[in-house]
Amino acid sequence: MTLSLFSLVPLRHCARKAAALAAGFAVAAATTGCLTKECTAVGCNDGFSITAATADKSWTAGEYTLELTVDGNAVSCAYSWTNTPDVGGSGVFVQCSPTVRVSINAVTICTETRHGDAVSQSCIPAPGQFTQLLAIDGTPARVDVVVRRDGALLGEQSFTPAYRTSYPNGEDCGPACRQDAQDWPLP
Repeated sequence: MTLSLFSLVPLRHCARKAAALAAGFAVAAATTGCLTKECTAVGCNDGFSITAATADKSWTAGEYTLELTVDGNAVSCAYSWTNTPDVGGSGVFVQCSPTVRVSINAVTICTETRHGDAVSQSCIPAPGQFTQLLAIDGTPARVDVVVRRDGALLGEQSFTPAYRTSYPNGEDCGPACRQDAQDWPLP
């Protein structure tokens, strides 16, 4: 013999509907606590980056050298810049060491278009405008940088990163990444 709520407690038709609805909400509330959170596999890396730019965003042609001290370790590299970007506006990319990279990147001008709920964005390189991006893997406490063009000092600066922790998949899923990005105005 099978018993139900309705056989144990005599209820009228409307009361039965209310009791069934309440029982349904109770089951839903009880099972909500049993759901597990799904984590994605989005990754991230610890890092520090420095974007160097002149006031007018020009990047003069010449032979560039970078001398860095990353937590006491010396790293140097050199590149030539002809002020002629590749097709599409991209510039130079140099791997200075296993953990340090430098690139010259076109400044982009972006336009956003909206049609109802749809949003799109298109970007084009700004003619003659570039920045130098210095990317360092890990979380150095101090970075000293010297930049020279054709042997002449262009700029020197010491940086002390102020890292922020981010969780691209949420704090419960990991990974946690520490990153900082700073700007460096050059003459």
